[in-house]
Amino acid sequence: MIFDEYSYLSPGESFPGVEIESVEGDDIITWGSDRIILLNFFIVPCKHCKKMLEYIQEQIWPDFQDAGGHFVSIGREHSKAEVKKFRDEGNYLVPFAADPDRSIYNQFAQKKVPRNYLFDDKGKLVYQTRGFDLDQLSTLGKIMNDLRT
Repeated sequence: MIFDEYSYLSPGESFPGVEIESVEGDDIITWGSDRIILLNFFIVPCKHCKKMLEYIQEQIWPDFQDAGGHFVSIGREHSKAEVKKFRDEGNYLVPFAADPDRSIYNQFAQKKVPRNYLFDDKGKLVYQTRGFDLDQLSTLGKIMNDLRT
């Protein structure tokens, strides 16, 4: 698990009491859902973020969606309009949210993207990644599969 000087959460810590709304205005994640939660943070100009989203959409999202987990990719310091444009231009199918003032991101880390945070069905942090690293993503997928069984 990648924990660095910029991350605010440690293994076993609880999901911060934050509600996340999609760019369409629907609630995506609320605390207390008893479901596995995977959050992805990105910024639009980041090419590693785009690679991460492509990987998630192809390798992680289909199984995760079938298992009923909560997933959202959050555009740090981007408006809803910017995130929608990014989603549409990239042909992404995963849920997106905007975090124009960093109020969500600031509960997880100080800086650096892309980042992923995986919480179990009790809301405890079980894994996190930073950057685009296939070994970390493979481990993320394995842990997600273990949590679903």
